[in-house]
Amino acid sequence: MADMIDWRKLSVRRDARFEALEEKFCSTKGAKSDSKIFDTVKELMVFSALVGYQLDDYQPLESKTNTTPILLDTYATTDHDAYIYLLALAKEPSLDMLKDEHLRDAIGIFEGYCNSGLKHIDSWIMNNIGEPLVSNILFNQTLEYLIENE
Repeated sequence: MADMIDWRKLSVRRDARFEALEEKFCSTKGAKSDSKIFDTVKELMVFSALVGYQLDDYQPLESKTNTTPILLDTYATTDHDAYIYLLALAKEPSLDMLKDEHLRDAIGIFEGYCNSGLKHIDSWIMNNIGEPLVSNILFNQTLEYLIENE
């Protein structure tokens, strides 16, 4: 019998180079009120993964070095783990992705979409550096995408 995986202790990682985005957007990282969009880094990661998926851009983390983890249990406490499973199923449409032995693969898929989403969001910020409210950049980029893809 295969060893049981304690899914609660599995890490969901993000590239540490995006810490500035976390500090800019997440209240748990000290974001100022004019730029706070997300209460937690976990919420930013979910949004970023959805951006990556929507733009059909999957870029796996190059290594676990220089990454910051959040335990899968943390996602589960607010049901945000559902996004991990949904994105994994969208990329690999087999219910086997939900089995314990493939859970690390599902997390890897989420991390890849999150990584690309963070890269896009970072470039949006850099391309709109004069924008007084950072939240407008996310709104405008999302709106622009929706209009282009009607």
